[in-house]
Amino acid sequence: QGLEICEAIGATHMVVHSPYTTWDYNNLDNHRNARKQLLEYTHASLKDAVARAEEIGCILVIENIEDMDPHARVELAKSFDSPSVRVSIDTGHAHYAHCSNGAPPVDYYVHAAGAMLEHVHIQDVDGHADRHWHPGEGSIRWTSVFNAIATSCERPRLLLEVEDQAGLMKGVKHLQDLGLDD
Repeated sequence: QGLEICEAIGATHMVVHSPYTTWDYNNLDNHRNARKQLLEYTHASLKDAVARAEEIGCILVIENIEDMDPHARVELAKSFDSPSVRVSIDTGHAHYAHCSNGAPPVDYYVHAAGAMLEHVHIQDVDGHADRHWHPGEGSIRWTSVFNAIATSCERPRLLLEVEDQAGLMKGVKHLQDLGLDD
């Protein structure tokens, strides 16, 4: 249904959430073939959607939610061997995983995605919850994130994903003041 809407409105990207959980990070290697099964289940769930996305020229971007290993989701996206499956990074989710669960910092997620990075949700957080604050209101190291984007991938779609839409330019100004507007 999501792809039907994408086709109707001419959308070029659709976000799908990563199947990797915090529990998976510590347990996938505890069970024989668990990693392989997770890939197989994800392919079974998305194979028709991937074929439909290819037909209509839409890109499915797999967004980190609870991902602890920034490489696992990238390998998952690559396993589809399709130009219609790429990676999305939500900066707030990555920073939350870093601060609360010991995952690598946000720029590591960007470097891991490399050329597979197609889409970035920009939001700031304090590492405690998924706050959707404006850049500059939390504790994300924006210079390292944008340096990683500049050196790791071509031109991903950047979207501010914040709760306070009325103050949208506040976060933009913060990033500009850091010299990150190029």
